Amino acid sequence: MLKLCTVEEVRRAEEEVVNRGISYRELMARAGTQVAVAIQNLVRPQSHSAAPRALFLVGPGKNGGDGLVAAAQLATNGWECAVWTWQRPVIGDVPVDEIALERCRFVDTTDLDTVLGTVDVVVDAIFGIGGRPRLPDDLAAVFQAAYRQRVQRGTLLVAVDLPSGIDSDTGAADERAFRADLTVMIGLPKIGAYRAPALRYTGVIELVDIGLVGPPVSAGGIGLVTEDDVRHWLPRREADTHKWAVGAVLIVGGAPGYYGAPRLSAAAALRAGAGLVTLAVPRSLVPAIAASLAEVTFVPAPDGDVGAGERWAELVREVLPRYRVMLIGPGLGQDRPAEELVRAVLGIGKQRRGALGFTPGGETAGAGVASARFTGYAVIDADGLNWLARLGPWHEELREARLILTPHPGELARLLQSDVAEVVRDPWGAAAEAAQQFGQHVVIKTGHAALATPEGTVIVTPHAHAGLATAGTGDVLAGVIAGFAAQGLEPLAAGATGLFVANRAAVRAIARRGTLSLLAADIVEELPAVLRALYDPRWAPEQLVAESQ
Repeated sequence: MLKLCTVEEVRRAEEEVVNRGISYRELMARAGTQVAVAIQNLVRPQSHSAAPRALFLVGPGKNGGDGLVAAAQLATNGWECAVWTWQRPVIGDVPVDEIALERCRFVDTTDLDTVLGTVDVVVDAIFGIGGRPRLPDDLAAVFQAAYRQRVQRGTLLVAVDLPSGIDSDTGAADERAFRADLTVMIGLPKIGAYRAPALRYTGVIELVDIGLVGPPVSAGGIGLVTEDDVRHWLPRREADTHKWAVGAVLIVGGAPGYYGAPRLSAAAALRAGAGLVTLAVPRSLVPAIAASLAEVTFVPAPDGDVGAGERWAELVREVLPRYRVMLIGPGLGQDRPAEELVRAVLGIGKQRRGALGFTPGGETAGAGVASARFTGYAVIDADGLNWLARLGPWHEELREARLILTPHPGELARLLQSDVAEVVRDPWGAAAEAAQQFGQHVVIKTGHAALATPEGTVIVTPHAHAGLATAGTGDVLAGVIAGFAAQGLEPLAAGATGLFVANRAAVRAIARRGTLSLLAADIVEELPAVLRALYDPRWAPEQLVAESQ
């Protein structure tokens, strides 16, 4: 994991590199090169009859130097690059070939509107981490003009390190800040970029390496989960394994009119690699789910009102020892049977006569009884969380269980008996508070979603996108996390891996479908591509097929 860094920590990391013999000029050259590569990768899929065109907005400091290096490199590579400087009377000590820079056209303010109407990309290299939220009015006007071109013509907006108008430490933002489609973050992740309201302006964050080494993530600190972390955690399979050894998930949920949620969770768990997924849902939901998802098995539960939840729970308890993890909550509903189910399955508020749980391998860990306390491994989502919030000090009765709670801000506020606005103001802090209070792992689903541990450490996903604000995405995430948990990942690894994989799949789905058209099922469809790239990035079946013929 990478620590989310303050400006002071970034400066200290730069100084340490310089003390080892790498100059600031070399760091600027590395940064500018990475920015140029990122811009080329962003624009490359588009069709151009002529050379692609970019406008660089260049400020007075190191961020402006990064931008000039990138502009010169793109110009050398055949791009038409224009440069507008703000409070930068001279180019300064920039590690760039003067001949390459001469290929760029320097424009003044009177030409800006014309140039903005012709370019494919506008690059903000004004402030970076050196800026503050309040923008000068003249600069804000330029950013607003660039955004109008984004709306009218689809001009792509790229920020170097951090959009100007953002506070790197707090995430505070001028409402007129540069609104990027892509932020090429240099060296180390800046904590403010991942907080609201800054995340509204960063777009997709691409972190690029220039050789900086940040401080470690300490207990109670905030870290960023990375590809390397996920590759380390991903389970590996032997050729002679079988579905029960891989890991089985029991999903408990569904209610009349709500069969979609458990179905999405089941599909996501299977795509995440679970060997077997069983749905314990009301009997009336089975035909609809079975017709659209052939790979699952069922424990049909009774339909009805009073007493139906208890009978449902008895069926769950009977089969539960065979499963490595339980997911409870998707589509569960707010009716009386749901309350009875949650109470009985978890053994909350009852006279205890034993413990209900299972071993990591799924073998029976001892017979449970109707009033048994749950001591196993479970992901609790949606209405499962809402019922927990109503059941008093539930966490005191489930200390022996391994739980991953996956609330959105409203559900977390109910669990904490707090105000939603308080959770929204500091979602990571609220998740950390809940994790410490309950002694369990807590995932908060908002913005850059995060996992909080009982020790107070917060692990943040690098992906955030408005397209995730659609029904069913939470069910997919819960299913992915349960799928990894079933394969033997402990709560920290299962939660962090699930967040990373599900959110990267969402970014891929949004790239294909668009922000407004995203469906939760689109995310499930992208899971195989994400996992293939992470599990074995060099695997090329099409090449193997060709070679075998």
